[in-house]
Amino acid sequence: MRPTTKELSELSTRERVAFELADLCVREPFTEVSGRYLATVMGTLIGSCGSRRIDVTGLEHVASLGPSARILLLANHRSFFDFFTILYVLFFRTRLPRRLFFPTRGTFFYDHPAGPVVNLAMSAMRMFPPVLRDAKKRAWNEYMLRRTIDELRKPGTIVGLHPEGTRNKGEDPYALLPAQPGVGKVILAADFATVVPVFVLGMSNELSREFLWNWTDASAHRISVRFGPALDFSDLRVGPAKLTTAKRAADRALGAISALGEEDRRERG
Repeated sequence: MRPTTKELSELSTRERVAFELADLCVREPFTEVSGRYLATVMGTLIGSCGSRRIDVTGLEHVASLGPSARILLLANHRSFFDFFTILYVLFFRTRLPRRLFFPTRGTFFYDHPAGPVVNLAMSAMRMFPPVLRDAKKRAWNEYMLRRTIDELRKPGTIVGLHPEGTRNKGEDPYALLPAQPGVGKVILAADFATVVPVFVLGMSNELSREFLWNWTDASAHRISVRFGPALDFSDLRVGPAKLTTAKRAADRALGAISALGEEDRRERG
């Protein structure tokens, strides 16, 4: 699904170049290549930092879905490496698909000179499509929502979203930020997808420290990855689409993630 001329006109030159590059890289001929790249490069990175520390709960909620599933993963956002940690678990403990999309804010990955390079190195350009925070670029973000839903329609696809919308830097990792209605719009439109909440905690942005802990003190620095059962939004899909309904959907998803977090809090003591 290509953006219209009007939607493209809202992008700066740098954003448009970054988008076109990413749009090329996520096309079907590159799906297998990107999956292998992520499993090899990021799998090695996350494995070296967390292989001995990751404690997985509820994997049966996703492992049974199979390679042709269409899955919308909704996770809290504490670290830059949250979804990479989740992917590490899915890649090496399930047979789920490796056609991946992680819509991301364009603040760095699409409007900074180094952004596309980092996106390519970290995710094979799968941090796509970009979300633009400028209120004047509303038409673009409507396209981003349509594109995300359109990509998710293809069997064998995983889309990962953070209902909080941004990284939570608060002192309490279990106190989540408010849910954003844009995530609710995707949830309500993607009635064909399985929506799975995930709570992840324990991986910071300081990989050198994470590497050291993995090999010297793994038991004291556990990484939790908790999958919950699929969520049902059928009651919210009745009637016309409204922003308030989208917010209710996003709140329900965040509530499920928060509940998984509280389970983790109790277990950690």
